[in-house]
Amino acid sequence: MKVIGLTGGIGAGKSTASAYLKEKGCYIIDADKISREMTAKGGEALGSIRKNFGDSVFFDDGQLDRKKLGEIVFSDTEKLKLLESITTEIVVKKTLSEIERLRREGFYGIIVLDAPLLFECGLQDYTDDNWLVIADPEIRIERIKARDGLSRELILDRIDSQMSDDEKKRIADKILDNSGSVQDLCKQIDSLV
Repeated sequence: MKVIGLTGGIGAGKSTASAYLKEKGCYIIDADKISREMTAKGGEALGSIRKNFGDSVFFDDGQLDRKKLGEIVFSDTEKLKLLESITTEIVVKKTLSEIERLRREGFYGIIVLDAPLLFECGLQDYTDDNWLVIADPEIRIERIKARDGLSRELILDRIDSQMSDDEKKRIADKILDNSGSVQDLCKQIDSLV
């Protein structure tokens, strides 16, 4: 069994790389999915989020207004750290539990830990290899605009709130440059797998 940590900043193409690795037969543990589940209606993190951010980040039906919460945390570093502290502990615990379950069951393939905050959470300590997906900043901005319809200002707030690519490069074992085509990215992945 091999555990690969996969990370990258918003718009870099981490999800594209993860989807391709899944096609190649890797077992994906998606930290974003775990985070979404615990912040979905009835999720275990909602009480703490309501306590710390108030009712204004919730819709009337009790669902989290992710866009409103995002506007708050991506423009205030301290509030972002607070939100991350609420969710990180649960994500790390569930991720490590899944890796351990696979180990106990004798899984012998490649596990990919798809985590945007891989390094920030210290999850690289539980992987055998860490891959960073990067892309030219302007390409990232255009991708995010097309995908999420956010303004340049909101996109830059989100990019600036994350660990820089330079910091991540110092920790990463392998770097995948996704400034070109999807096919180029897949070729890089093929050479590593």
